[in-house]
Amino acid sequence: MYVSVLIRRLKPGKTYDDFVRAWYPDKGFGIGGRGPILARSVDDEREILAVALMDLDSGETLDEVMTRIGAQEAVRHERLADVIESTAARGIYEVVDEFDFSTDDSVASGRPPGIR
Repeated sequence: MYVSVLIRRLKPGKTYDDFVRAWYPDKGFGIGGRGPILARSVDDEREILAVALMDLDSGETLDEVMTRIGAQEAVRHERLADVIESTAARGIYEVVDEFDFSTDDSVASGRPPGIR
């Protein structure tokens, strides 16, 4: 499982709806997972966070997936150039652990050995 994270800043005068219209893909990526999830900063409505969980259960490597969707991504990035002022963070991370901090019981049962 991988997590894709991007933080982008909209150009002055551009809206979240402008961003979604430019960002939304023309066709599916063929990747399982969850998302993308879009969020807008509570401190700055021009800052947009995009997070997606990618499950490469098809047997493809990350490099193979990125190569396969490269042309489609180039089209989206070209459209986004009219809307995005800057990208503050961009990365794909491999999931190492996942924890549940929702309740006292889940915290206690998931606590790593040696931590009180």
